[in-house]
Amino acid sequence: MKKKTQSIRVIDNKYIVEVADIISKHNMNLSHRRLRRLVFFGLYLPNYTNNFLYQKYRKLVSKDASNFQTLVLFIAISILTAIFVVLFNIAS
Repeated sequence: MKKKTQSIRVIDNKYIVEVADIISKHNMNLSHRRLRRLVFFGLYLPNYTNNFLYQKYRKLVSKDASNFQTLVLFIAISILTAIFVVLFNIAS
């Protein structure tokens, strides 16, 4: 039986463009090939830790995702608070 291997070409280009935008904001300019390789490691080999450049990339991407999650959480709590205030005022 033939062993199936994963190809770096499977990665969606939209994700690579978003990551390139995040990285370029932090003055970490990488070639397209190196960026694709780092994205591949991040998606398919999450325990990969042998490369300093990958660790720096992972820290930047994780920080950006964390900031986005915090923003979404703040918006959700604000919406729920507004709904409770409106319902409380209607009930009074």
